[in-house]
Amino acid sequence: MNRRSFLSSLSTSGRLLVSTSPLLFATQSFATQSALRPELRPELRSELLKVSDTNISIRHSTSTINPGLTRRQWKTIVAVQDHLFPCEAVANEGTFAKKMHSANKQASVPGANEVNAKAYLYAVLADPNRDNEDRLLVKNGLIELQDLCWKKFKKIFPDCDPRQREESLRLFEQTQNGTPWIMTILGYIFEALLVDPIYGGNPKGIGWKWLQHNPGLPRPTAETRYYLL
Repeated sequence: MNRRSFLSSLSTSGRLLVSTSPLLFATQSFATQSALRPELRPELRSELLKVSDTNISIRHSTSTINPGLTRRQWKTIVAVQDHLFPCEAVANEGTFAKKMHSANKQASVPGANEVNAKAYLYAVLADPNRDNEDRLLVKNGLIELQDLCWKKFKKIFPDCDPRQREESLRLFEQTQNGTPWIMTILGYIFEALLVDPIYGGNPKGIGWKWLQHNPGLPRPTAETRYYLL
């Protein structure tokens, strides 16, 4: 079964839940665990304390907060998203291009980049109404993944080749916190794929078109987005 058939079967059977709390995809939470554990490299532990601006347009809320992730961490998120859910052209080639944005923007079978997964995740984490545990879960997992990559390959995740990225995620998956984190990131990608475009993902309904899905009516407007009601 190809990816489209799989997702279509889930959505039509009602088994694919796209909720306002994608942490339901996780099997366990590790947000309460400290990211400042002494065994982590000092430069990785300091990531938890760094905050930098990003250039992503936020449409999720009229007032937002900074998710508290560094530029390096956002770069890692994009690399993970592209590896977990590449567009079909890249997946078929067996390679993960570093820059797919212009070449694959109109891809008929979208990947994480085409469904605006990064911008959607930023909007979710920037929502002041969202529990801070969501932000901590994403951040702490990034620190652990980066530490694992450095110990294994002496590289950060975005600098790893496809084989090293796959091995890193497989190793991370075997840890206590790895599977919940990967499931959470994948859950956010699925949300970006299927959400109404008014929330920042699924631009121009690219995910709906791919899955041949007709959205329910009435669709939300800028004034009727769920967090404004």
